[in-house]
Amino acid sequence: MGSKILTGWMLVIGPILAVIMLLIEPGGTTDEASFSQTAQNLLESTTLGGITTVGWTVATLAMTIGTVYLARSMQGEEKPGSDLAGLAAVLAFLSAGIIAIDYGLHGVVYDSGWTEQGGDAANAIAIGEAIFRGMFTFMAASSLLLGIAIFMQKNLNQIAGGITALMGAFLFFGWIIPIESDVLDFVGFIGFLGWPIMTIVLGILTILSSRKDAK
Repeated sequence: MGSKILTGWMLVIGPILAVIMLLIEPGGTTDEASFSQTAQNLLESTTLGGITTVGWTVATLAMTIGTVYLARSMQGEEKPGSDLAGLAAVLAFLSAGIIAIDYGLHGVVYDSGWTEQGGDAANAIAIGEAIFRGMFTFMAASSLLLGIAIFMQKNLNQIAGGITALMGAFLFFGWIIPIESDVLDFVGFIGFLGWPIMTIVLGILTILSSRKDAK
């Protein structure tokens, strides 16, 4: 199990690094760009594309593994919400596995040998994007359960726990319900923004808790 200080810094640095990668990523997938256009943009900027691929992987692994460590630290027979924290840890761990697969798919785009053998960069990116969205579903559920466990245990901050659970619920239900709705899209968008923010908040609270325990 990771130390509190390590867990906290992973939760803080992960979302910040993800935002940086979002800003510098060459031709990231957008609603306006097709996967073939995105692939072409990436292939024209292989060095920057490779850097951002690694950066995204490190950022998201920091968030998911940090969540695993935090959730595992909340498990115990006499701790309320222990089962919820345990399930949150499992879901976050599954998300980390998804990220590893996504890294392989995006990384192979820059392998000239793979493309020379007939590999389709656009298809690899499309599949990677589909898999990566599954990570958000698992992490949304993990945040929902973790937030409830934090609220029940009162170990960090009940308000932060409640908001974390709410953002997780927004992201989860806003993305998985197969209904075209502006309301659901907005709910999912709020959850998408709120999840990394609350991840940073939990990281800061974990670091402060670690320093408090050290005194």
